[in-house]
This record gives sequence, structure tokens and C-alpha cells, in this order.
Amino acid sequence: MSLSWLGRGDPRKKGRQASVVAFVALYVVAAFALAHGSLFGQGLLLTAAVFAVLALSVNLVASTGLYSLASAGLFAVGAYLTAILSAHLGLNVFVLLPVSVAACAVFGVVLGALSLRVSGIYFTISTFIFTLIVNAIVSILGITGGYSGLMGPIFPGFPSGSGWLGTSLAWLIMLVLLIAIAISWGVKRSALYPILLAIRDSEPLAVAMGARTSKIKLGIFGLSAGLAGTAGWAFSFLGIISPGQFAWGVAVNILAMVVLGGMNTTVGPILGAAFISIFPVYVNISPLLQEIIFGSLFVIVIVAFPQGLMGLISGMGQQARRAFARQQKPASETEGSDEADGTRWLSSLAAGTNVNDAEAVPAVVCSGVSFRYGNSSVRALDGVDFTATWGTIHGLIGPNGSGKTTLVDLISGRIRPESGTIELAGERVDGSPATERARQGLMRTFQSARLVSSLTCRSNVCMGLYSHVSKIGVRAPVWPLLRSARRDMKWMEERALAALSFVGAAEWTSKQVADVPHGAVQLTQLAAVCVGAPRVILLDEPLAGLSPGEIEHVGTVLTLLKSAGVCVILIEHQPRFVFALCDEVTVLNAGVVVASGAAGDVRVDARVREVYLGQ
Repeated sequence: MSLSWLGRGDPRKKGRQASVVAFVALYVVAAFALAHGSLFGQGLLLTAAVFAVLALSVNLVASTGLYSLASAGLFAVGAYLTAILSAHLGLNVFVLLPVSVAACAVFGVVLGALSLRVSGIYFTISTFIFTLIVNAIVSILGITGGYSGLMGPIFPGFPSGSGWLGTSLAWLIMLVLLIAIAISWGVKRSALYPILLAIRDSEPLAVAMGARTSKIKLGIFGLSAGLAGTAGWAFSFLGIISPGQFAWGVAVNILAMVVLGGMNTTVGPILGAAFISIFPVYVNISPLLQEIIFGSLFVIVIVAFPQGLMGLISGMGQQARRAFARQQKPASETEGSDEADGTRWLSSLAAGTNVNDAEAVPAVVCSGVSFRYGNSSVRALDGVDFTATWGTIHGLIGPNGSGKTTLVDLISGRIRPESGTIELAGERVDGSPATERARQGLMRTFQSARLVSSLTCRSNVCMGLYSHVSKIGVRAPVWPLLRSARRDMKWMEERALAALSFVGAAEWTSKQVADVPHGAVQLTQLAAVCVGAPRVILLDEPLAGLSPGEIEHVGTVLTLLKSAGVCVILIEHQPRFVFALCDEVTVLNAGVVVASGAAGDVRVDARVREVYLGQ
């Protein structure tokens, strides 16, 4: 077997990859021991392994911020479909695997579509109803055996002469669990994972980065449901299948496995599944008392340890690392100077800007744009004309409520105008979604920085390259195994590091956003929109909460962006900064344009001095 996927040259990567090899080797040894264990031990541990697969599937959905209780229903579909088709059509059990996976994946996509219409508790209730409906159907149909259930198919043993391998079913279920672990681990290490967390924490951020969030949700739900179908297929070989094994309480227990073990981890759901599956067998108590104990643990974990067991272990490890780091001399994470990184970065930005467009048409043109929120009788914008050209910084100012952020939302595609047109580089975009505009080189920041606080600054910046790398979602489940994916990830991380160096935030590269100061958060947000060599950048109050030194630094960065041919549209409330930095300024008041033109001319305009400068 070739191990050409092992990294070369980087000791840390070699160490991680050696750990993977060691884990697989130990896993094979454990599977061999289980295959030769007692029937009681095999039944107990294999059931726990099946539920671990289910917990991992639910954890995938939870990474998007939605909590599904459809797992028991999908589990039932996979198990009953396998048993029924095997008994009535005599199909080979291995042929039934793709059938079960495909059927459950279809249900998963349908349930995923619900998340596009409802969210939060409403989505959870919808998936819970799905489990109730499936359970009711299998309880009354004759073909399913009703409440008595039906016998699952017999999984074939090993060929003659391979008896030394032990029980074939043990190897099968352990292989299924290993595949589920590999998929979960692959998604977590892929370039898709930060986008999933962005969907969870702030979906507008993911959209602004160019991610088609609806397709991503459907894909994740389909993948999760496929895993649940695989678990049902494997479970059908363990004996009799009955409705009680797929009741609503089972769906709640699967979610509890994820929460207890640690959401958004790979090992946590497995630990949670092992505890909840094995605990009742060794502690002989009434089912009611068992549910009380599980419910109490659930509440305790949510209140005291919201990140579960793995979160507690991880927190202890971080404290130990911090204590060790305080004893070490800090080392720079970058090679070369920020100035050198900035020079290289400007070259890449200049290469990404279309000079022909700069000579022919303006960067952004809004003509007669109007917009109102909901059924309001007052328009937030009323017939606004706005033009920004290449290689300039265009200030957008006005009192609070004047319509500045609304105009930026319209230009970026977050909302659509009631009337009027919007053009990007001469092409109408007022009917296209925000994701398409991001892919055309238009990037934006938000008034309140919308980053994923649990990720590092570098991972957040990498999201800005999502639309520059092809087929991230398709490759995510097997990301670490693909040479092309590892190459793309290396490129993304190098670009992110260069962008952070360019904006002056290189020292925070490997720090979680939750652990860095406000100024570094703002600079990280700026790096995220710069990393993909954009043509137009919309900045919504990037100076909010910054110190005078940081404000001066941001001004330098924006000047460098302008020199690379980028069109920068800037919303800001600090007149001195705006008029000193911007080439052109547009002033809004009550949704209409008060003045627009060269910064010096706008500054002395009598109407501007009255409505904005208070003079």
C-alpha cells in the first residue's frame, strides 16, 4: 500500500499523519479483538458503534446551527428498507446498501429544504414530526410486521479458510464506523468547515464570501441522512427490527449523545454514543429513572460545560499549552517582513483588477435606486444615483438612518431594489444574488464584524477564498485524502497569511477570534475581503472602536488598495478621516443624495455642512 499522501518536509504534518496511521492500526486491532469477543459483548459494542454513526451524522447537521431529530426516522427507513427488500426480493445485502443510502439521502435533501424556509426550534420540530410519522407508519403496516417487527437479514460470513478473522458482522460495523469517522474528520479539516460554522453563526457572512448556502445545506443534510441510512442498513443485521427501536425518545437520545460528548468534534459524539448505549446495560435501573439521569446530565452539560466532554478536555489542554507558552520566548509565525508581504500582495491585487474595465466603465453605478423595508410607507432610499470608479476611495456619509448601509446592502446583493438598476463593471447585477457578485470580485465587510469566533483569524480569512477554489463541497468528505485538496488548502493558508500580514495582523494568525482585541478583529475582517484580490470592496464602518494609531494604519491599507486599482466604497462617521482619505464623497440624508463629487468640493458644500457637519 502506497503512503505517498504522507507530507514531506513539515515535521508537524508528518507528526499528524503518523498519528492517523497509528490510529488506523489501533482501530484494526480493536476490531479484531471485538470480532473474537463474546456474543454479548459484540451485541453491546456493535449497537453502540451504530449509534456512534448516527451521532456523527447529527453532528454534521449541527455544524450549520440546526438540530435535527429526524435521525431515528432516517435510521428506521434504512433498516426497514434493507429487511423488506431482502426478504421479499431476495436482493444481495451489498446491493441494498446504496439503495438504503440513496433513499435516506433523498429524505435528507427534502428535510434540508425545510431549513431554507424555517430555522431554529421550528426546524427541530419539523424533523421531530418526520420521526413520529415514520414510526407510526412502520407500526401499522403489515409488510413491516407492525409492533412485532420483523427479522433482519443474515449478514454473510467470511469465506472458508478465513475463520481466523472472527465474526464478519463485527468487521462490517466497525468499518462503517471508521468510514463515518473519516467523513466527519474530512469535513472538519476541509475548506468547507469554516463556511459551515459561518452559516451557523452568521449566514450573511457566508453569503458575502461567495458561498451558496442553500446548496451547502442541502448537501450536508443529504450526507448526514446517507450516513443514517448506512447505520440503519448495518443495524438490520443485528436481529429483530421493531418500531420501539426508532421511537421519538431514540431521536432525543441521539442528539443527547452529541451534546454530552461535544458538538462539532469528531470524538465527542462517539463517546456520547458509547455512554448512552452502554450505561443502561451495566446499571440496571428503570427506564424512567434512566431518562431522568440522562435528562439531568443533559441540563448540567448545557449549563456548566456547553462544549461537552471534549470541550472540557480541550479547555484543560489549552490551559496547559498557555502555561507552557508563557515560559517560552514568542516566535514570529511569518517569514520576511510585513513590507515584503505587502509588496507581493499589491502585485496580486493589481493582477486581479481588470485594467480594460477601469478604462471603459465605472466600477459601480446605481441609477434611480429606491428601496423600502416591508410595508413601510417611507422609503429607505428614494431615487438614488451613485457612481464609484476604479482605483479610488469613495466615501459614503450621512446621519444615522440616512440609508448608507441600505445602499451597501443593495450593491452587495443582500437585498434587492424596489426600482432602479445597479451595475458592476458595466454589467447589470441588481437581479443576481449576493454570491454571484462575490464571485465577480465584489466583497464587503459588516458594521459589526461577523466572523466565526471559535476559529482562528487565518481560518476566517480563508473563507474569502471560497469562491476561488472549485468543488470544495464535493471534495470535503474526503478532503485530507486528496492531493489536490491538500494543495488547495496550502494555497489558501498561504494567501490568508499574506493578507493578514498586508493589513498588519500577522501576529494574530493562529489565535481564535474570540481571544484577539477588537482592532485585530476589524483587521481580520478587512483581510478576509482582500484575500481574493477583489475588484470592489464595500467597507461598513471599518474604524468603529479603533484607536487613533489603528485608524491611521487602516488609512494606509486603503491607500495601498487604491493604488492597486481596487475601488473602495467606505461608510464612515469620522469626517476628518473621510475627507482626508477619500477621492470622492457621496452624502445621503433621509434616503436621498444631498451632494456627490470630489471630496474637497463636497466638504465645502453648504447643504452638507448643514445636514451632516452641523455648520
